[in-house]
Amino acid sequence: MIKTEYTVKSTKVKSPHTFAMLSDFHNRKKNMAPAFDIVKSENVEVIFVVGDLVDRHKKIYDLAIPFLEGCMKLAPTYMSLGNHEIKFPVLTKEDFEKTGAVVLQNDFVDLGFMGDAFRLGGQIPYENFDWVDDFEKTDSFKICLSHHPETYKHELKTRNIDLILSGHAHGGQIRVLGHGVLAPNQGLFPKYTYGFHDNKLIVGTGLSNTGGIVPRWGNPTEVLIIKVVPENCVDN
Repeated sequence: MIKTEYTVKSTKVKSPHTFAMLSDFHNRKKNMAPAFDIVKSENVEVIFVVGDLVDRHKKIYDLAIPFLEGCMKLAPTYMSLGNHEIKFPVLTKEDFEKTGAVVLQNDFVDLGFMGDAFRLGGQIPYENFDWVDDFEKTDSFKICLSHHPETYKHELKTRNIDLILSGHAHGGQIRVLGHGVLAPNQGLFPKYTYGFHDNKLIVGTGLSNTGGIVPRWGNPTEVLIIKVVPENCVDN
């Protein structure tokens, strides 16, 4: 497992902020401790969990709640749903929120850190994006948790959102010369499997695989550390 850092500069913040993004846990115990160790070392303000805590293929979900509980011990945690939660709905929003985490389902909350204003929203997979109309109406720094990166091009790219966080693609499963080979809903040699796109969309490779048969190769699991800093911040 690796740590990947991204820095986003904005005129909307006056102080630097550090967040963690975790996605695609898929109920795999071996990845919990390494992920938590990375997050713990960064002293993050908030953890964003971008879907797929359960594994609908193997029908396993017993670690999803302990995973969120572990996140909450490190920092306030906000979660959006993934396609696995939608297609294998054994845990409800109320189940997840008993941990103290906040589940965002086509809605948003307004937050404040060190005098800076943030609006955080979460998209439900396969549903419409009408809620984004209201989400956009603020001068705060807007972060949208949207599990499916393939919706970015047609639904979110032109919207007034500062940062979109996605998972789902597992880095393209097999990466060759920096490119993923296969991703659901994107087909062969997909575009949105990893990295920072258009200074707006960040796609993580996730914490693990599902019970599917396609292996990972040249494609380590990762924890993302995202720093939002003032526009005039000098790089180290």
